[in-house]
Amino acid sequence: MALLEIVQRNIENYGLISRGAVIVVGVSGGADSLALAHALEHLSKTLDFRLHITTLDHQLRGQAGADDANFVVEIANAWGIPVTAGQMDVAKMALEQRIGIEAAARIARYQFLAGVAREIGTSRIAVAHHADDQAETVLMHLIRGSGIQGLSGMAWNAPVPDHADLTLIRPFLAVTRAQIESYCAENGLNPRQDATNSDTSLLRNHLRLETLPHLQQLNPQIARSLTQLAEVAAAENDYIQQELKKIIAEDIEKTKERVRIRKVIFRGLHPALQRRFIYWAAQQLGSTETGHEHILAAVQLALKGKTGAIALMPNGLRLRVDYETLDIELADAPPPDENRPLMSSNNEFIMNIPGITRIPETNLCIEASLTPLKNARLAISEDSNVTLRTRRAGDRFAPFGMNGHTQKVKEWMIDHKIPKSVRDLTPLLIVDDQIAAIIVENQWIVGESFAVRSDSQRTVYFTLNHDDC
Repeated sequence: MALLEIVQRNIENYGLISRGAVIVVGVSGGADSLALAHALEHLSKTLDFRLHITTLDHQLRGQAGADDANFVVEIANAWGIPVTAGQMDVAKMALEQRIGIEAAARIARYQFLAGVAREIGTSRIAVAHHADDQAETVLMHLIRGSGIQGLSGMAWNAPVPDHADLTLIRPFLAVTRAQIESYCAENGLNPRQDATNSDTSLLRNHLRLETLPHLQQLNPQIARSLTQLAEVAAAENDYIQQELKKIIAEDIEKTKERVRIRKVIFRGLHPALQRRFIYWAAQQLGSTETGHEHILAAVQLALKGKTGAIALMPNGLRLRVDYETLDIELADAPPPDENRPLMSSNNEFIMNIPGITRIPETNLCIEASLTPLKNARLAISEDSNVTLRTRRAGDRFAPFGMNGHTQKVKEWMIDHKIPKSVRDLTPLLIVDDQIAAIIVENQWIVGESFAVRSDSQRTVYFTLNHDDC
């Protein structure tokens, strides 16, 4: 099948381009991207879309890089296609971000492509990844110890890395390098040659120039076998992902800082789905670097860890074991229970009785009245010193109904399943240096000595207000 037919079939079968769309095309001047731009230009009339060519000089090859960019601009002008050229100091970027040149160049390309797409008001970016690139990608992931997601290789369409609002499309993914070279020759295209493509110190070049040719001696169809593996893995990966979402749909809570699942649900999952959940949750929080070892460690802790146990994960994430749930969260995320009245630890302030006392750094306040209010009532004499603070070492509490017996506040909180993350932030009502009440959510757990037993006692009523202070 001719290259144009393959590309049109791919566009239609995978819904890569809709009619009337504007497509940003990344063109370096090499054979792959030049052929892609040429092929899309020919198909644009039939499929009713428009192109906008981009080219980026990475400033790594001096005049040669600048000449490549100029070449692309001239080609675009000759074809009557709008073009945007740019340049970025990739070596400087790599130094500043302490990453390799390849990684910096990749970030720079997608940053540039995303910028152009937003500037012209489109969301689709076409790149020239092809079947041989797919084989190299699968082999590279295999060497690095990837799971089924890595073996899926590159997708026909996917979010642009670090720019999830944009879509990357790969119309050439079923086209071989040999077909691209033939297409260039047949259409009189004279692509530029990038000398760095021969540098075998770069892993992808080494795989293309040395490893794959060696493997072809064992299997002449090795590239096809690897792309077939990617297709199978992609389908099975998609199935696993869909099954996971169906199973956990009603048992997770998700915010921008945290993904929470009930322990009983997680522990009932098949091990493959347990691992997938950890990876998926990390992705929801912006991490794409959760390796196999981190996932295994997180799963092990989730299965056997005690309440309060934490497994650290890449990109500032952690898995935390709570009483009934597992939380994958940002390490600096605030405590998860937004309805709990929490205050800064080691803070103490005087209560207004009667009156309203605001809890600093929150949208909460406590109203105290000598007439009935809804939350709680305590017997407090008029000359008492009443404050609000968090727990301190050695604090003891005598809950109502325990006949005056005291218990360490720490032990009381553990018994009542107060999450470890909020124990030091839970407000305690202090009357004359005694804990008169512990405020948990909208409940006031009153101490034995402060329970109202007769109408003759001076009674103070309390209510906790949200957003209405």
